[in-house]
Amino acid sequence: MNDRSLKNSRSFLPLLILVSVTIISLAPFAAKAFNIDEPLFIWVAKHIQSHPLDFYGFRINWYGTDMDAARIIKNPPLVSYYIALVAAFSGWNELHLHLAFLFPAVAAVLGTYFLASEFTKNPLMATLIGILNPVFILSSTTVMCDTMMLAFYVWSVYFWVRGTKDGSCRNLFIAAMLVVLCSLTKYFGLSLIPLLFLYTLVAGEGRRQQALFLLIPIAILCLYQWETYVIYGRGLLSDAASYASKEKALDIAAIFPNLVTGLSFTGGCLISTLFLVPLLWNKRIVLAATILIPMAAFGLSRINFSHLPETPWWGYYLQLSIFVAAGVNILVLAGHELWQRRAPDTMLLVLWVMGTFVFAAMVNWSVNGRSILPMAPAVGIVVMRFLENNKEKFWQPGFKQMVIPLSCAWLVCMLVTWADYSLAETARNAAREIGRTYGGSAEPPWFQGHWGFQYYMEQNGGIAYDRLKSTIQPGDVMVMPENSSNAFPEIMAQGVTLHVMEFAPLSFLTTMNYNAGAGYYSSAFGPIPFLVDKSLEERYHVVSFPPSQQPTRVMKP
Repeated sequence: MNDRSLKNSRSFLPLLILVSVTIISLAPFAAKAFNIDEPLFIWVAKHIQSHPLDFYGFRINWYGTDMDAARIIKNPPLVSYYIALVAAFSGWNELHLHLAFLFPAVAAVLGTYFLASEFTKNPLMATLIGILNPVFILSSTTVMCDTMMLAFYVWSVYFWVRGTKDGSCRNLFIAAMLVVLCSLTKYFGLSLIPLLFLYTLVAGEGRRQQALFLLIPIAILCLYQWETYVIYGRGLLSDAASYASKEKALDIAAIFPNLVTGLSFTGGCLISTLFLVPLLWNKRIVLAATILIPMAAFGLSRINFSHLPETPWWGYYLQLSIFVAAGVNILVLAGHELWQRRAPDTMLLVLWVMGTFVFAAMVNWSVNGRSILPMAPAVGIVVMRFLENNKEKFWQPGFKQMVIPLSCAWLVCMLVTWADYSLAETARNAAREIGRTYGGSAEPPWFQGHWGFQYYMEQNGGIAYDRLKSTIQPGDVMVMPENSSNAFPEIMAQGVTLHVMEFAPLSFLTTMNYNAGAGYYSSAFGPIPFLVDKSLEERYHVVSFPPSQQPTRVMKP
């Protein structure tokens, strides 16, 4: 083998490793049931197949009554166009759609690698630190917009950095168009415009005119805003921005709980950095942190979070304090990076991490793992730069010491994703069982609760209860999940309980359980993204309405 062949094989090996790790991590979950907001993306895709230019021109009962889709859906439609294209050839089967979403996941991983190549000596390890986190693996097992957005995000940053350094108008134009695609996948992609603009300003006076390429996405997205206003009577960009922040109106008392929750989600969702702490810091710092974490648990138990379990046990606050400490570690690493180097690359990475954190913790309507995901590649690069700059002796024998921490991180990723997989499966199983048990009656069963449960209940003949329009007759049956949102238990209270159905997800770990105080998809369920606990059964309450118990309803035409 000549020198050129040897060089090519060495450069190809990291890519092969990354692609293999991604596929091995995601393939076991390819048959996962649709969950949380995935039905929204699928319904939009189905509508696109018949009305390709009117993507939100239909109505949904998602908040308890029938509403225009444009009022409910706060994400742009590009990922639904992708789903519609895939489904045109393979149908709406969960397995086929999830396999199709392996491509965005692989694209995000490869983009992170090439971007890390611009900033570190070891882009393979930087990429593994970034992707071996629950937030990336779990997000990549859904058919929502997050991983596809991340793929466009990292590739746009890569081409912009390359274009800024070599003055290539071609790279800058590609980056600008990727910003458009990113923003039309998820509106968080708009953050690329100020991020890349500031990076260009810091890069030097001779390069500032390159920022003019950012006028391309600005112009296209302004056109999108105007076009959606004409079609739906509301500009969807400004509408989504308003929705993201309306729940976080200025509340001084909530600032500290929101900050702690943001740190908890950052540390838990990006848990690989926690396992790297012994390599990042000296023994004294690690020992001090180990002693302080239980003390911090006591302090956290005094904070007035928006929601906690009714009787939180000591282990809950211990897990919360560990995640908060991991989140603090990430922000300290970013701050250290800025302290050590004031170069344009540093400014880009630090603004990327800090900007995402501020949005997720202080601006967005709710802290959730999906809002933490965009910082994962930057965190991997920041950690790797710290190790390279402060642990030179460690790198001389190789990176064998990284195997154990990253293996532990991968194991946590798989367990958390398995927990989310089994949680989604309970909704599908419950809908099937309810359909078999109550679907044969003269009137189909009503149901409350949305997410994946709504998708599968409608497949099995259930009808979503509309609190403004539905008329319940004596003898009707209604089902409501205990662990759900947008439901009205006061209606259920007027019926007579027939059955409480229980379905067991993973018995010791959960990503979304209101009673346990864990909410990966929304901190409204608790300030912790996932939780090790017990007694995490999913309960579905079935009631019947006899003549004497018929509920009172407000009827509207």
